Amino acid sequence: MSHKVTVNWDNGSQYEISNDQGYKGIGRLTPGEDGLSPIELLSSSLALCVSISLVKLMEKDSVDAGKISVAVEAFKAKSLPSRVERFEIIVSLPGIIGPDYADKLIHEAERVCTIGTTLKVGVRIETEAHSY
Repeated sequence: MSHKVTVNWDNGSQYEISNDQGYKGIGRLTPGEDGLSPIELLSSSLALCVSISLVKLMEKDSVDAGKISVAVEAFKAKSLPSRVERFEIIVSLPGIIGPDYADKLIHEAERVCTIGTTLKVGVRIETEAHSY
């Protein structure tokens, strides 16, 4: 299964992000503009993946997820090449979740989150150019 996202730039307007299902959003490069930066998009992908994994795991265990929060902070490397060096993930779970179950959830979410495992092991990137 593949997932395609397209980013279009129209000569000075905005970076328009869309997917195959018709969703449209905007990306930004400069702080203060609308939209998310590339690093924010990467961080949000990781946060969403961990969130989805946690909710599914809790549903499987018949535990009411209630409200959960996943925050991801990206840290850029100080040396070249330009890259994100590490991510910090902070998970907030309902108070009814005990520490042992929380540890189990985190461990399992890290194991099943596709974005997290991809970032941990790396990925091959293939790029080609087309003229239009």
